[in-house]
Amino acid sequence: MDPEIWNQLSPTIVQYVETLVRHGQVGIGAGNIYIKDVLSSCPSITLPPKGDRFKVALPYAGCFVTWEVLFDCNHPDDPPDFIFDADQKGFAPELETIESLINWDHYKASSLLIVLQELLGKYRLYQQQLVESNYRLKFEYESLLEHTDVKPEEVEMHISRTENQAVGPVHFLIKMSVDFSRIPSYLTKDDPGEDNAVLLLMFPYPGAPTVNPQLHLSPRVENALGGSANLRIPPFPNGGVLIDYVPKVNQLLKNKVEQVVQSYEKRKEYIASFLSHFARSLIEYDAEGFSRISFLFEWNDFFFIFEAELSLYFPREAPVFTFQSIYHESKGRPYTETKKDYPYSPRWSGNEMAERAKSFILESIGAFQKSSLNSGTF
Repeated sequence: MDPEIWNQLSPTIVQYVETLVRHGQVGIGAGNIYIKDVLSSCPSITLPPKGDRFKVALPYAGCFVTWEVLFDCNHPDDPPDFIFDADQKGFAPELETIESLINWDHYKASSLLIVLQELLGKYRLYQQQLVESNYRLKFEYESLLEHTDVKPEEVEMHISRTENQAVGPVHFLIKMSVDFSRIPSYLTKDDPGEDNAVLLLMFPYPGAPTVNPQLHLSPRVENALGGSANLRIPPFPNGGVLIDYVPKVNQLLKNKVEQVVQSYEKRKEYIASFLSHFARSLIEYDAEGFSRISFLFEWNDFFFIFEAELSLYFPREAPVFTFQSIYHESKGRPYTETKKDYPYSPRWSGNEMAERAKSFILESIGAFQKSSLNSGTF
């Protein structure tokens, strides 16, 4: 939000706006709330500022719903009034029925946030009525609720209209029911916020044969799953329906979480097996993510460092082995050789992997010693 806006707001409403923008969450998405166009109902050239009305943009169904909030700086204890967008002519809730407005608490910093959450709930019901007035959209929505695990509160719908009043585009935003709590904590500890995944489906118009799907992940989830490039959802099939497509994407996401969890457990088992076999030669290992381990080995009075590095996709991807001489260097750095092509099966147990690695080391160290002598400098 523009920092200048804070200087324009009346001190009597700053607490409401601050809670709304910095701590507020509305709807099922994780988008930010924006404030703009601050005005005053009682202009004054004196300080403090008198800005007591503004527009608030709320994330909803993959777009923004913009409403105008009107306080009265001369009566700071009173609840605000609202003006809804002109293109939302059918949305006119009776403010006298909004419980959070009736019980407005001007001492409570979250009062405005609570009112907007209640209004947005009524706006969702209004959009649901629009959806149910169209046969195709009604079928998509009702069949999704009836034949999948999706709940009504996990769906946001938005129908737009063009300048000539044609219907479209139509948005369905659906929260993915995936348990992210099983993701190892080290992958999410540096990312604040919620664990959230939503699927946005955009119909150009109600009867469109094709749909544009987008999967949106919160930063915590995206980082934990290795970035958005590692989770590509399938295209929406021509003539497809939501009841077929949404569960596929949801299962894809569940499988990805399971892959991350299982990879972590397998890496942990792998590191434990190496420690069991070679603990006395240990230099260090990653005790958090179990992504690498290194040892100082000796073979016929030749000392060398051996490191195994494991990716997030272990055991599907084999560990990378690195041999490093402690005597020789190449181009100013310790002489090393990396090994990626060696006997390996992701189906082996951690103990068998450690045994096989030991055999490979013994088979390779002689050649490594010779190449370090011939290619490196002492």
